[in-house]
Parts: sequence; C-alpha cells; structure tokens
Amino acid sequence: MTPIGNDIEARIASNLLRRRKEFGLSLGQLATRSGVSKAMIARVESGASSPTAGLLGRLCSGLGVTLSALMMEAESSGVAHHPASLQPTWRDPESGLQRTVVAPATAVSAVEIARLRLPPGTAIDYEIPPALAVRQHIVMLSGELEFTIAGEHTRLGPGDSLFAIIDRPTAFFVPGDVPAEYFVVQEPA
Repeated sequence: MTPIGNDIEARIASNLLRRRKEFGLSLGQLATRSGVSKAMIARVESGASSPTAGLLGRLCSGLGVTLSALMMEAESSGVAHHPASLQPTWRDPESGLQRTVVAPATAVSAVEIARLRLPPGTAIDYEIPPALAVRQHIVMLSGELEFTIAGEHTRLGPGDSLFAIIDRPTAFFVPGDVPAEYFVVQEPA
C-alpha cells in the first residue's frame, strides 16, 4: 500500500517500521509496550492512517526513541547543516500541533532540537513516559504553555525556559487565545 499524506508522514511510517524491526519487536510486542493496538500500528506503518501526536508519543515511548529520530535519519558527518527550507514539519491532524525538526540527533550528537506550535486551547497528554528517559529543555518563543509532569504544573510565557527529565507522564496545554511557539531541546538522560 502506498502511504497517504505528505513526505514527512511517509518517512515517519517507514522509520517506525524500520525501528520496530531493528529492535526485533513484533507488532504484538510493540502493542504491549506502547498501549497501541496491533491493527493501528500496522495501519500507521503502512501509511494507511495518519497518526496523532498522542499516538506517535506512545509508539515512540514503546520503541524508546524520539519523534525526531523517526522523522530524520542520523547523519555520520561531524558537520550537519539543516537549512530552514529542508527542515521537515509534521502536523497532527487532530490537535493542529506542528513539529519542525530543526536539528535531529546524529551519530555524533544525541541532542535534537524541534520547534513546536500549538493552537490556542490545545491539550496533549503523553500518558506513557518514554521507555528511555530524556533530558528536555523547553524555550518559549511566544504565547503561553502549561507544562505538567507527574501532576506538577508550570506555566511558561515568552522568553521562559524549563528543564525536566521526562521519565513520567507529561501534558501540555495552551491557555488563552494565541498559539504557543517554543523550542524543545532534548537528549537521552
């Protein structure tokens, strides 16, 4: 079956399948680890279904990888240039979340940088923490964002930053009537 949607969705689907096979996981094993049904995983991997941010979060958690790792292949060079015009952007069809991979993790650096934009009123819950904890910095550009980790709420505004080790459930909410735009810089913990 030919993947639906744009190139980034096809790349995510292809990399999800490749990563699952690299880790030697069956559909059933990934379903157990992620809380996503085997049928849905198969539909996402084949490109028959466009995943939401929450679904991709659960699948990445089950694989122990980040969304950015699924979006771009690791590079082997010591220098990596990522022109803005070539940075892939993925859009969650359900919430409207836009995630642009500014700089993916590479063979020489585990740090990745993404720029996110969440519409006003958007709430996204990542109920299952990553299989491998990540160290994450959030740097606000505009708007406001409520970040919750394990029930602890922090409200961020333009210019604010936050650091957290993501090893517990997290949630994001955009209060008010303007979008929240921010960078996420993360690396394995």
